[in-house]
Amino acid sequence: MAGGEGDGMRTGGSTIWHWKTSWRAHLVFGFARAVVKPVMAAWPTGDRGLAVLARLESRLDRMPAPPNTTVEPMTLGGVRCERVTHPRQAGDAFSGATVLYFHGGGFLFCGLGSHRGVCAQLAAYSGAPVVSVDYRQLPHGGIGTSIADAMTAYRELLDSCDDPTKIVVAGDSAGGYLAMKVAEIAALQGLPTPAAVLGYSPLLNLDLEAHDPEFMRRDAYLPMNQVRKVKDRWLSGPEKIIGAQSPIDADPALFPPVFLVAAEYELMRPDVEYLTARFERAGQPVETHLWAGQIHAFPVIGPILSESREIVGLSVEFARRSLGAVRKRSA
Repeated sequence: MAGGEGDGMRTGGSTIWHWKTSWRAHLVFGFARAVVKPVMAAWPTGDRGLAVLARLESRLDRMPAPPNTTVEPMTLGGVRCERVTHPRQAGDAFSGATVLYFHGGGFLFCGLGSHRGVCAQLAAYSGAPVVSVDYRQLPHGGIGTSIADAMTAYRELLDSCDDPTKIVVAGDSAGGYLAMKVAEIAALQGLPTPAAVLGYSPLLNLDLEAHDPEFMRRDAYLPMNQVRKVKDRWLSGPEKIIGAQSPIDADPALFPPVFLVAAEYELMRPDVEYLTARFERAGQPVETHLWAGQIHAFPVIGPILSESREIVGLSVEFARRSLGAVRKRSA
C-alpha cells in the first residue's frame, strides 16, 4: 500500500523529482486547464459567491464514507471535526499516533466531505486515526481565524489523544499552511510539538504575486487573479496571524521533520523549493517531492491516480520514520 520512490530521481539534497506521468494524470491535467481554471478564474469571491460554494460543500458532506472506512463526527474545543479510521490498526511506530488533517481550498471553500478520500487513504496506509478539522473560512474570518480554530483543535487533541508526542499534522494547499502554522505556534508557545508535518502543495507564502508571472500562469487550474482578489480578505482579521505571516519566513529550528510535495508547474512550487533550501541550510530534516505532469494538490485526488496513491504512501513512510525517531528519543 505504501509507495516507494518508483521513478523518483534525487537531484541533490532533499529533493526528489518524479518524471513518469500516467495517462490518467494527463487527462486530469487537461480537464483542469480546459474546464476548472476558467470557472475558477470567473467565480465571484464576494459573500454570495462563497455562499454558493458552501452549499456545494454541504452536499459533499452528506456523501457516504469511503469503502472500508468509518467516519465519526466529533468536536475538538468546539471546532467541528470528524474522525476517520480504517479496520487495520497500526502495530509499528504509528501505534498510538494520530494524524490531524487540515483541508485545502484557499480559505474559501472545501471541507470535511471534499477531503474525506485523502483522509481515508492516510488512515488505511498508517493504521492510525485521522482527525479532519472543519476550521472557519471566509466570510466568517480571515486566515487568523482559521489559525485560531486549528490551534484550538490541536490543543484539545493534545489532551485527548492516545499519545500527545505522536501527533502528525498534515494538510494540502491552505491546509498545508495551517499544518505548518500549528507546528510553528506550538513551538513558540511551549506546547508539545508535532512529530512531523506533511504538506501536499502547501501554501507557504502569502505574497505569491512576487513570483515570476509567466511561471505562475502555467498552473493547471489555480488562477493568480483570484489570489490577488482575496488576499486583503485573508488578512482582514478579526484574529491576527501569530508568528510569521508566511511559513517560509519562520525560523526552521521551530519545526519537526517536514515532508513537502509540489507539482512541476503550480503556484506553490517556488516556495516549496525555497523552504526546502532553508531547512537544508539549517540542518532541519526535510524531504521534498516534485512531480511532473500533475496538478496542484494532486495527492488529494485519491485512488484514481497512481501518483496520488504513491505520494501519500511516501508521506506516511516519512511520518513513520519520524515517529520512530520520537520513540527512540523518549526511550
